[in-house]
Order: sequence, then C-alpha cells, then structure tokens
Amino acid sequence: MASLEEMLGSTYEELGVSEQNKGSINAFLAIIKLKDIPTYEHNVRVGLLSKRIAQHMHLDPNALFYAGTLHDVGKALIPPETLKKTEGFDANDMALMKKHVEYSYQLLRGVHEFSAEIALRHHYFQEKGYPKKLPKPKVAYSGNTQLMINYYARLLSLADFYDALTTRNNDKHGEKRQIGGDEAKAIFLAKNKDQRYLIEELYKAGIFGQQAAQ
Repeated sequence: MASLEEMLGSTYEELGVSEQNKGSINAFLAIIKLKDIPTYEHNVRVGLLSKRIAQHMHLDPNALFYAGTLHDVGKALIPPETLKKTEGFDANDMALMKKHVEYSYQLLRGVHEFSAEIALRHHYFQEKGYPKKLPKPKVAYSGNTQLMINYYARLLSLADFYDALTTRNNDKHGEKRQIGGDEAKAIFLAKNKDQRYLIEELYKAGIFGQQAAQ
C-alpha cells in the first residue's frame, strides 16, 4: 500500500495543483508534522478522503482537498501536553482544543482564503458545535459562495469525524481503544443524523469503510 506521502504526491498530480500551492500546503503540513505526527497524518488522510467525497458528489475536488489537508494546522499552536493527550480530557483541555479552528483560520487567511473559511466551520455543525460566533469574512463572498463554503464545511466535518473515530486510540466514545466496523458506523450515523443518507451512500461507494484508506 502506498504511503501517505506517496498518496499526497499522486493527488497533487491528479488535481493539477500548482507548484505554489503545493509548496504552501507542504509548508503548513511540515509545521504540524514537527509538532505532532498523528495530527499531520490525520490532516493528510482527511484531505484525501475529502477529495474522494467531492469527486463522488461531482463537486470541486481541489476545494475540499485543500481545506481537508489544512483543516487542523491550527493545532500546531495547541500546548503539546493537551494535543497529545488520549484520556482524561477535562474542561480546560477541551477549551484549549476548541481554539484550534480559529488558529487554523488565522494561519490560512491571506494564503488559502477559501480554505480558511471552510476550516473555521469544520466543527460548527456537530453537537455543541463551535465556534459559537463566526467572524465576518474579510472577502466579499456572494450569497451562493457563502452557501457553498458552509456545504463544503459540512462535508469536511464528515471526513474529519470519520477519520478521528476510526484511527484515534482515545476514550472519547467510552473506554480507551480504537473503534471500527459496524460500531464505528453506528456512532457515525448517530452523531450525524442530518447526513444519514449521504453517509450510507458513501459507505456503499467504499469511501467510508474498509476501502476508505486505499
């Protein structure tokens, strides 16, 4: 099976990513890789998964690939003792972690403006979503573009939730262990009831499930 770096490189070629954009994405990824390798790997997997979702839905794969690959770069600014924690999360840890979406937004603004708006919203649609108040965009987007940003963010949130659910060995959903198979699907559906039909379709297409990492 190809490594994440090989899959990332082939995706750059497949999508015709410019050298400038490739360089900036790699630079952001290098920062988070230095801070925490699991978070780096999560970013890459979510980018690849988001791209496949976009292609399945006949949407712009570049938009979701960029946003997915960059969505958690703000975690580079989270204290390592919190970022690397896998059990015993308390309210203070959660408050610190929630700041990562705004950190990602600030880091990406002026470089990947559209991705910054999507990344800002990737936890907005979940139970007790955040941030509670979204800053006014610095770019004068049309109403349709703002709707598209929200829709891409909702799709990104599915890719993010799925990858975190099935790869992280933490105690978020009970005892500390990795979750997969039917149990993961049941949690995924229960936590994203508004997207049940799409999730089922993406499982049928092999985008979620055992084939998702291929």
